[in-house]
Amino acid sequence: MPRLLLVDDHLMVREGLAAQLASQENYSVVAQASDATEAIDRTIQTNPDIVLMDIDMPGMSCFDAARTIQLRCPNAKIIFLSAHQHDEYIDQAVNVQARGYVLKSGGFTELKKAIRTVLKGGLYYSDAVLSRLVIDGDTLKLREGPVTRLSTLSKREKELLRLLATGLSVREAAHVMSISPKTADNQKVNLMKKLDIHDRVELARFAIREGLINA
Repeated sequence: MPRLLLVDDHLMVREGLAAQLASQENYSVVAQASDATEAIDRTIQTNPDIVLMDIDMPGMSCFDAARTIQLRCPNAKIIFLSAHQHDEYIDQAVNVQARGYVLKSGGFTELKKAIRTVLKGGLYYSDAVLSRLVIDGDTLKLREGPVTRLSTLSKREKELLRLLATGLSVREAAHVMSISPKTADNQKVNLMKKLDIHDRVELARFAIREGLINA
């Protein structure tokens, strides 16, 4: 019976997946983890066949965790789950040799197909993700260099992001940048739209992951 580890920072998501996999497929969910750091520990403890890991989680990068898992438990195959198809995510998933990248919009049916494919030794990337990739010899790579979310921001938007992530209010950040609070607020709206991030906590997490501020 294939053994699975579920990694997601939302308990409801993990429990829902576990229930569906147990009732509809002949899989054993041997453990769950709420972040990437815990995923490493649980993988070492349980040695699963498949690690289903969400990409957007607080704390340690899922890609760094994937590298550690592959070193410590090379038989564990990693399938990333994400609501997004950002180029930097796809690029990093390919670089850590993930066996799959499944968009959450594909639903449970696509996830089951991905698991079956990977268990048979194949790769499974959702169509929208696969469309961004080309085969180069024996490897996959992006059709062009990754366009990261951070690279879409202007210099001023990056500076505002950094200040907001340190805990400053929009008014305080505007003062530091010598711009009006209204201008700063407009820039905040623009950068959140570009990043597809909609609250201050997630902005701070993103800034930390991108190295704009220290954790």
